Amino acid sequence: MRAIAAAGCAIVAIGLSATRPAGQVRYRAQASVVVVDVAVTDGRKPVPNLMREDFELRDNGVVQEILDFSRETLPLDVAIVIDISGSMTPTDRTAVMRAIEQVGGALRDQDRASVTTFDSRIVQRSALQPPPLRVDLQAVGPGTSVLDALLLSLVTAPPIDRRQFVLFMTDGQDTSSYFDARTVLETAKHAGAPVTIVLVPDRSNSATRDVGTSLARTTGGEVIELKRHAELGGAFRTALENFRTSYMLRYTPTGVAREGWHDLTVSVRGRKYDVRARRGYVGWPGS
Repeated sequence: MRAIAAAGCAIVAIGLSATRPAGQVRYRAQASVVVVDVAVTDGRKPVPNLMREDFELRDNGVVQEILDFSRETLPLDVAIVIDISGSMTPTDRTAVMRAIEQVGGALRDQDRASVTTFDSRIVQRSALQPPPLRVDLQAVGPGTSVLDALLLSLVTAPPIDRRQFVLFMTDGQDTSSYFDARTVLETAKHAGAPVTIVLVPDRSNSATRDVGTSLARTTGGEVIELKRHAELGGAFRTALENFRTSYMLRYTPTGVAREGWHDLTVSVRGRKYDVRARRGYVGWPGS
């Protein structure tokens, strides 16, 4: 296992790189192509069989030509990040371990997943690996570094031939993070992977919910609130399937400056569907 102390040098180094975590954005800009994951639902039900011409995509208000469109068949890299702070009872931890195994059962042979846990420390329990998934979460520790764990989940190397997705679960309030919410949300603007936040709200507080909601909206993920840990397996599988069946739109920015923040809006023409996509990206001069 690999442990990262929240206030230690390792996390500081990663945090500094997160001020310009441009790997994902730089790749997209250098290739002159922006890739946007788009989930379309009618209520909670995914909408299949849309065509490229059904979508309208605007970059800083300018309509863009969608060059490539697919319901992507690339393999998935799923990062599972789990709260194991002292608020988690033995029954809760058993439910979480079962939910992780269920995610493994929903993955395909070419997919991979990693498991990271956090209390006051952040520990990688297993690196990216194909299914099945099993992890022992019996040990718990003091403190809850929700913000630090969220930030680290955003700092990832972008594989060209795979899609990335983050499943983040917490049931508590932050008590021991080194970084603040502003840093986390600013870093989210640079991240390429959608982040879905799963909250068990009987012990989570409004601050955790607010940060999670903002981060999910920025990255194109969603927030799922549960009443109890026993519901985690179903929630994880639903979130994974929603991501797997989302659309991928690719375009070359036209009529807008390359550098700076780009607001993205995606809609389905003539329909009142719920459309979920990242809110924007950061372009760099000369890209």
